Amino acid sequence: MVTYKLPSVASGLKLDRHCPHCCRNNGRIHSGIIHRRISDLRVWSIPQQRMKCPYCRTTWTLRADGVGHGRQRSDRLRGLGVILYMLGLSYRAVEQFLPCLDCRGSSSSIERDVAEAGQKAKEFHLSAPRMRVRILGVDGTGSAMAGKNAGVLFYVDIERQKLIYVEPLKETEAARVRRHVAKVFAAVGAEELRSDEHSVYEGVVPEEKHRICYTHWRKSKGKRAYDLHRQAVAESRPLEAQSMLKLLELLRQKPRPPTVPEELERLVVRYINAQRGLPGKINQLLQHVERTWPKVSNDPLDATNNVTERMIGLTFKIRTKTMRGFKSQAKVLAHPYLASFVRGEQGVCDLRKVV
Repeated sequence: MVTYKLPSVASGLKLDRHCPHCCRNNGRIHSGIIHRRISDLRVWSIPQQRMKCPYCRTTWTLRADGVGHGRQRSDRLRGLGVILYMLGLSYRAVEQFLPCLDCRGSSSSIERDVAEAGQKAKEFHLSAPRMRVRILGVDGTGSAMAGKNAGVLFYVDIERQKLIYVEPLKETEAARVRRHVAKVFAAVGAEELRSDEHSVYEGVVPEEKHRICYTHWRKSKGKRAYDLHRQAVAESRPLEAQSMLKLLELLRQKPRPPTVPEELERLVVRYINAQRGLPGKINQLLQHVERTWPKVSNDPLDATNNVTERMIGLTFKIRTKTMRGFKSQAKVLAHPYLASFVRGEQGVCDLRKVV
């Protein structure tokens, strides 16, 4: 459970004689205090007063804290709109909900509020002191942006389950991805890089520091072995069917042996010369399993890259599926940082920092 702290609206007016134009401190009162109506959850109007500088002859307006310059809605109401959107409502749905609280706000205004909060959350995240990361999780995904597909690379601290960095890169851009992953790996002082089996991550760091997600590896190999088993049964080939059942049994072993089991080595030798047909497919699968077996993570606490996958799914994919796509790259990159921010720290999210 997360407690959200929204900005408050002051009931009084602080007299400030500091001129915002020439920066002198001898401003004079230029009008009486008037009350202007605003849209807020608790306050109906705020006091404001005109001031005039005797030096530069310019005037400005003093307002109560909690309402921005020229805004008809309080920061508290803007923060509420941001939270409702990040919890899954669309801009239009938030606009339709606010009248239930006797407040108002257009969908375009809410979209601007979310965009501004996202940029502030990104700046706040990147300006925080960089923490040392033991296990760096990395994965990429695609996103719809203004009718085009854009790639985004996510970096996550596996142990703390925290977002580290988001970069606009496609996994197909191998050279750029390799350079950037190596740069982030060195910057956070990581001891291990964890990813899926995508070839773009091979050789980025020393082999002993790169581990493959156990869940992703076992799922992909198990599915392939099950498909080959069904094909063997359909073709009445009992030996091949029995071999695939044995492979499935080895993949499901708990705890998983850190080295290649002898049973797997015997299976590899059995099909080592097969080139075509079903035996050839089994040979390719067995050799791939044998080659990648030592690279799979054996971390006793968490041997997967599921934290990165959940970060992408919960903060990014679900939202992109409910909309026609982000309108700009800035919004694509800001949204994950804002989603990470609203999760809060130790059960508290202070929206006053980004609204």
